[in-house]
Amino acid sequence: MSGPRTRFGVIGDPVEHSLSPRMHAAGFAALGVEATYVTLRVPAAEGASVEDAMRELAATGGGNVTLPHKGRAALALDEMTDPVRETGACNCFWQTDAGRLAGDNTDVAGIAGALEGMLEGRAPGEVLILGAGGAAAAAAVAADRLGASAVRIANRTPVRAARLAARLGRNGREARPEPWPAAGTCDVVINATSLGLSSSDPLPASFDRVTARVALDLVYARTPVEGDAGDDPDVGTAWTRAATARGIAAADGLDVLVRQGAACYPRWFGVEAPVEAL
Repeated sequence: MSGPRTRFGVIGDPVEHSLSPRMHAAGFAALGVEATYVTLRVPAAEGASVEDAMRELAATGGGNVTLPHKGRAALALDEMTDPVRETGACNCFWQTDAGRLAGDNTDVAGIAGALEGMLEGRAPGEVLILGAGGAAAAAAVAADRLGASAVRIANRTPVRAARLAARLGRNGREARPEPWPAAGTCDVVINATSLGLSSSDPLPASFDRVTARVALDLVYARTPVEGDAGDDPDVGTAWTRAATARGIAAADGLDVLVRQGAACYPRWFGVEAPVEAL
C-alpha cells in the first residue's frame, strides 16, 4: 500500500472485550508508528457490512477480524494466502499497492506456536476441537501441521462440524465430526467456541466427560476467582481452571493472541513485530 498507515482496527461481535487495541498500541509505539487501533462492532446479523468495514480500514492501514465474521471476511478478499484457502477464514487484512483487499489467517501460526510451547516438542497426538467456526478451522490446520494423529471436531450445531470436516478433507487434511456435548479421551482439547466470553457461559466441555493431557482455551477473557483483585495474570478462564483442577496442563488464549498479532506486522508494515512490546 502506498501512503501512511495510520488507522487499524478489529471487526467482530462482540468486540468490546478485545485486548488488541492495547496490544497493538504498544507495538506501534515500539516501532515508532503514529497510528491508532480501534474496535468496530458489526452485529452478527449484519455480516454483509463486514466487507465495507474491512475496505474502509484497509484504505488507512489494515486490521483484524474476530468472531463471528472470519468466514465472511475470507469471501470479501481480492487476494488471499494459503491459510485462508485452507480454513475458509481470514483474521488479518490489508490493502496492496494496487488497491486490492488482501488477507491472511495468522491464527494458524498463532495456535501452532502456542501448542508447540505447551507440548514441549512432543507431537499433539489426538486432538479434539470444540467449535466449527474460523478459529476451529485454524486450530485444525495448526494441529495437522504439527503432526496430530487424528483431529476430531465437536460443535453445538452438528452440521457445521460436518461441513468443516468436509472442507478440511477437500484441502487434504483429515478430520471427523463428533457428537455434542464432547466426550471421550484425547491428547489435546482446544476450545474454539465463544463460550467463556461471558461469565455466565457454561463450560465448553466438562472434564467429567473429556479426558486430555493438554487443554488450550482460545478465549482469553479471564474470569477472576473470589477474592482476586482482577488483574492476576495467572487466574485464567473458568475452563482452564477446571482443567488445572484435574491435573491437565492448561493455557488460555493470550499467547495465541500475541502470536497471531505478531504475525500481522510483516503484512502491515513489512517488518517483524516487536514481540516483547506486544
